[in-house]
Amino acid sequence: MVPKISAKKILRASEKDKQALADISELLTLLFARNRNQHRRSLWFKSLQQLRKQLGLLLSELASKKSGAERNLEQRLQYLDDRHIHQWYLSFTQLVAVESFAVLGLVLMACIARVCRITGITELYEEIGSEDMQVVLQSMDEGIAVHEFGNLLGGDDEDEDEGIVIERL
Repeated sequence: MVPKISAKKILRASEKDKQALADISELLTLLFARNRNQHRRSLWFKSLQQLRKQLGLLLSELASKKSGAERNLEQRLQYLDDRHIHQWYLSFTQLVAVESFAVLGLVLMACIARVCRITGITELYEEIGSEDMQVVLQSMDEGIAVHEFGNLLGGDDEDEDEGIVIERL
């Protein structure tokens, strides 16, 4: 079961972080306007368009004072994590691979990373990773890993396969 993303982090965000989200939104709008004519059919540009739109919706929900705003924010963050962030990341890494657009790709990847940090999506993955690492370390301490991986971890050399010697003709 994948843990749900909480909106508490973004609701408790400082004004500096909220302003950073607004600045990222403005930067994305400028990049969108500048590249619209030339790159509107490119896959990375469609990802930029989606990122810009979803960030705008996130900011409008964050500014909303309606009841149930926290639930809406959680749904928005979960939707972004499930459907878009990984796709955007892949699109922008491919953009980095193209030498003439590498800087633009890095800027867009940095925007995604900053949004994920401010909204708390990054913390969710850090928690999942630390839980997995604790399980691995515990299995190492208990000796379970030696049974699973055998000689790879320096176990017995009794059953070591040396192979068959083949002579050249």
